[in-house]
Amino acid sequence: TGASGVSVLTAREREVFQLLAEGLSSRSIALKLGVSLKTVEAHRRHVMEKLGITTISELVKYAIREGMVSV
Repeated sequence: TGASGVSVLTAREREVFQLLAEGLSSRSIALKLGVSLKTVEAHRRHVMEKLGITTISELVKYAIREGMVSV
C-alpha cells in the first residue's frame, strides 16, 4: 500500500504506542485499557515490527518526532 508510519497502526496499537511513549509501563497500560499484560506486549511488538523499531528508546524518539508526545 505504500503507507508508512503511524498510519499503518490500528487504533489500539496507536493508543498503546502513545501510552508507552508517555512513559507508562506495559502493566500500567494493561490496567488503564482493561486488557491483559500479554495483549499490551503483543500490541507493542506489532507497533515495533510495523515501524521497524527495535528498542523502547527508539519508540519514544519516534513518537516525539511524530509529535505524539510533548517533551
